Amino acid sequence: MSATSRQTVLAIGLAGLLIDAVASHPAFAPGKVTLFKVVTPRDEIVIGLTHNDLARIRGKTPDAVEKALTSNGRLKVWQYDVRRNGGGELEQTPVRRIDVAADPALHVEAFATQLKVLPVTR
Repeated sequence: MSATSRQTVLAIGLAGLLIDAVASHPAFAPGKVTLFKVVTPRDEIVIGLTHNDLARIRGKTPDAVEKALTSNGRLKVWQYDVRRNGGGELEQTPVRRIDVAADPALHVEAFATQLKVLPVTR
């Protein structure tokens, strides 16, 4: 096998691995959203922050979100809710873009779900 043939086979194999990584690990996919729960004395909402949002606040943890909220006074986030898709399966989906205002009684927690989390496409 010539050097060019080996390089071609290696390039095709590498491309296949990258495609598989994105398809099987949505954390690497564009539009990936990290969910958090915002807890206040009156209610709780689930919010989603995109990779770009997290890069802007320079953190991926609930503490980083709280710190950014406190320092900026407010954050624009996606509110998420549970909905049924066309096949009847439940999934976490973005509902609307909202502003969350800083409040000393507000607390941000990590939020884990077994449901499919839809990316922000708007």
